[in-house]
Amino acid sequence: MPSRETEEVDWNNQDPATVVYMIGIYGWRKRFIYFLILVLLVITIVNLSLVIWVMRVMDFNLDGMGKLRITDQGLKLYGEAEFVKDLRANMIRPRQNSELTLQSTANVTVNARNSDGNITGQLFIGNDEVVARNQKFSIKTDQGKNILYADKDKIVFAADKLEFSSPNGAHFSGSVETESLRAPPKKDLRLASLTRSLHMDAPDGMSFKSAAGSVRISSLQDVTIKSMSGKVVLDAEDVSFKNLKIYTGSGGSPAANAREVCICKNGKIFLAAAQSHCQSSASICD
Repeated sequence: MPSRETEEVDWNNQDPATVVYMIGIYGWRKRFIYFLILVLLVITIVNLSLVIWVMRVMDFNLDGMGKLRITDQGLKLYGEAEFVKDLRANMIRPRQNSELTLQSTANVTVNARNSDGNITGQLFIGNDEVVARNQKFSIKTDQGKNILYADKDKIVFAADKLEFSSPNGAHFSGSVETESLRAPPKKDLRLASLTRSLHMDAPDGMSFKSAAGSVRISSLQDVTIKSMSGKVVLDAEDVSFKNLKIYTGSGGSPAANAREVCICKNGKIFLAAAQSHCQSSASICD
């Protein structure tokens, strides 16, 4: 086998301009690097395309996402939104001249909490009930005037008129305090107690008035009209006493408890002794 001859070169005496160093990657290594670069380029293009597609579908913009806008005053939603978990906000209001609709397939619950996280007020709207939990409940007009106020001790109706449109009227198990009771136009006003008694008290005065009809007081037993320190006045063109007992016998002596009913010229009614022919002192008819 012939021997390979080698020649030593003194690089110190060589001109650097004429020396060429062959440095690089060749063969399958070079092709593999090109393949990796191509794969990375394809992945980058796919990722960029997906990002652009997601931004277009979700409608990302400088103000927010889709119909949701982020402003310095809060969030604005143009359209409908579905919340999977709880929603916490200081204020929820619709756009101008639009209505606000809250929907749920189960129920809608609105809670108010204090700084400790405890519930201080709650409004529950279920399938068949509406429940409000709080210490006080009030309904006001747009001018801030109270219409209804309720707490654990009382319920106050501050409206000018409280109307019950039920055909069976209104049922109260306790007392009712009001200044006026009126029936609807062309309807009768009826006050009744089916199993108990009916009491009407007024510290100053009491007036029963029917502008286009009559006033009727009916009772199964006695009807008593009593004035503690005044008088009872019947002011009408005709005063009728119906179903009075009539004595049809003849003769006999006057009963000890029998009296005569006498009427003065001014309409005052008084009792006189039997067979006295209504003779009395002049002060009685004053």
